[in-house]
Amino acid sequence: MSEQLRFGIMPVPLTAPFDAIVAKSLRAVELGFDGLWFADETPMAYPGETAMDAWLLMAAIAREVPGPTLGSLVTAAIYRHPLLNAVNVSTLDHISGGRVILGMGAGGVPADLDGMGATGTSGRELVERLDEQLDSIDRLLRGETVTRETGFHPMRDAWIERPLQAPRPSILVAAQGPRAIRVAARRADIWNTLGGQPIEGEARDLGGALVETRRQIELLDEACEEIGRDPASIRRSGFAFRAGLYRSIDAFEEWVGAMLEVGFTDLVIDHPGHDTAGEAILERFATDTLPRLRTAATA
Repeated sequence: MSEQLRFGIMPVPLTAPFDAIVAKSLRAVELGFDGLWFADETPMAYPGETAMDAWLLMAAIAREVPGPTLGSLVTAAIYRHPLLNAVNVSTLDHISGGRVILGMGAGGVPADLDGMGATGTSGRELVERLDEQLDSIDRLLRGETVTRETGFHPMRDAWIERPLQAPRPSILVAAQGPRAIRVAARRADIWNTLGGQPIEGEARDLGGALVETRRQIELLDEACEEIGRDPASIRRSGFAFRAGLYRSIDAFEEWVGAMLEVGFTDLVIDHPGHDTAGEAILERFATDTLPRLRTAATA
C-alpha cells in the first residue's frame, strides 16, 4: 500500500459547551488525526449528539485549532440553496487558510425531513437535488458565473468570492445506493460510505457490513467505467457509523483493518464522547496502531 492514509475524527457530541468540542479537536490533532468532521444535521436527527450548525462550528474551530482539514459529513442537498452552500465553502476556506472539504449527500434522515416540512420527499428527488447542487457548486467554486433557469434551485448571474484552494476545495460525496453512487462517480473527489451500515434499523455485524461495502465499491467502479473515469481517481472514505469500535481495542483495529483491506484510504471515527473507557481505546489506537499503519502505507 503506497497511498497516503487519512484519519479523521468527528468530535461528538456537537453540543454545548463549545469549549469541550475545541478540547476534543485539539487532542485529536495531538494524537495525529488529519481531519475534523462535523455533522450537518438538525438536533432532531441525533438527539444529544448534534445541536450546533456545522458551518458556524467549523468557522469557529478553524480559528481555535490549526492544522487539520475541516469537513461537513455531510451537508444534505435539500437544506440550502447551492449559492449559499458555495458561499459557506469559500468563506470557510478563507477563514481556515485553505483547509475546507465540502461533504455533501442526498440526505433523508426522517427527523431532519420532518423538521423542515419535507416529510415524504422521495429518494429519487433527494438524489436529483444532490446532482444539481453539486453541478452548480462545482462551477461556482471554480469561479464561473452561473445561470440556471430550471431545476430545484434556479439562479441568475450567480458568482462568489473564489476560495483559496485551486481549482476548488475537494468535494466528498456520501452515497450508499445505486443512484447516489452514480452521482459520486461523476462529481466526487472523495466517495464516502457508512461502512455498509443502514441509517436506521438493525446494525449489521462486520461481516455483513463488509458484504454491503463491497457491493457499493462494485457499483462505484462500474459507474466510473460507464462514464470513462478512472475509479482510482476517487479516494474511498469510510465513516465508522454504528461500527461498535469502542467495544475493545481489538474491535477498533478489526474494523480499521477490514476497511483498509478493501481499499479505503480515508477513515472517519466518532469520538467516544463522555465514555472514558472508549477514550482510552481511542488513545491507544492513536498512539500504538496509527503510527504503524502510516508506516506500512508508505512502504
